[in-house]
Amino acid sequence: MFYRVVIDSTRCHSRKPLNHPHSNFIMVDWNDPVLEAKLAILSVHLSYIVFGLYGWEYIRSSQVEIALLRRQLPFRWSLLSYVAARSSFMITMVLRATQLSPFPTNVDCQCMNSIIIFMTNAAIGCSTTNFMIRTWLIWKTSYLLRLLLVLLSLGHWALLILFPVAARSTTINGVCMIHFIKRAYTSAVVIYSMLYDLALLVLTIIGLLRMPSDSTLWKTLVKQGVIYFILNFVANLILLVLNRLNLNPVMNDIFALPAACICTIASNQVVLSLLRLLPNHESSDNPSSVKVAPLTTNFTMPWYPSVAEA
Repeated sequence: MFYRVVIDSTRCHSRKPLNHPHSNFIMVDWNDPVLEAKLAILSVHLSYIVFGLYGWEYIRSSQVEIALLRRQLPFRWSLLSYVAARSSFMITMVLRATQLSPFPTNVDCQCMNSIIIFMTNAAIGCSTTNFMIRTWLIWKTSYLLRLLLVLLSLGHWALLILFPVAARSTTINGVCMIHFIKRAYTSAVVIYSMLYDLALLVLTIIGLLRMPSDSTLWKTLVKQGVIYFILNFVANLILLVLNRLNLNPVMNDIFALPAACICTIASNQVVLSLLRLLPNHESSDNPSSVKVAPLTTNFTMPWYPSVAEA
């Protein structure tokens, strides 16, 4: 697992003394089977942690789905990506927990991982679409820029959909893991996502600067929107670094679920921050006239009573 690197002298062809302060280096052999087994166990524990975190977040923010089922909240097309992102990642975590269950299951590793990757990418794509919708609403007067957003979104979805085809899975130390995938393709997906998020962040800031500084919508997006873009960018950056290091198959994939979880939760909060607006936010042409409730853990929709009475 560990080995010592001995620096040879090229001139005298003799080894330096071992007590030399610069002659001993301790490096990790990331391809050691024992280390890979320990990392596989760590990946399993991390998956359960992500499952618990997202399950808690899903339950505490499920008021939108409940309101839609009870017809207390009118369905809008912008909510489709929100609901799809949450449902897709929940399905991902349930399948992952089933796959890692200590109880024996007769499920093909390649088939199960392909479904998990597809559902994870669907959650990421819908989450990024939530970010795009926010930028779309800010630039509602620029049709050319909206067209650019649509093209960028289609390119992102194309990369995500083709990703499961390039992945090959196998069982490593009893754990079903992604064993082979082209690093160039993985890097391309992550880099495109980062640049896409960065473009959305820049366009959001430019669009906000064009609004009045005292606009309530402006303040809401600055306080609650920009931070979500940054979180998503940092999560993808960590994933990219691990992929480029290529330490071993386990390390290449170990941060994939946490990054997807951060992306999904962040985009959910973006949508919820807009849904906390009063009912006239949908038809109001002047964002400065809209009042926003504070971003708290308890999610309330002040228009429920009026809808119920009707």
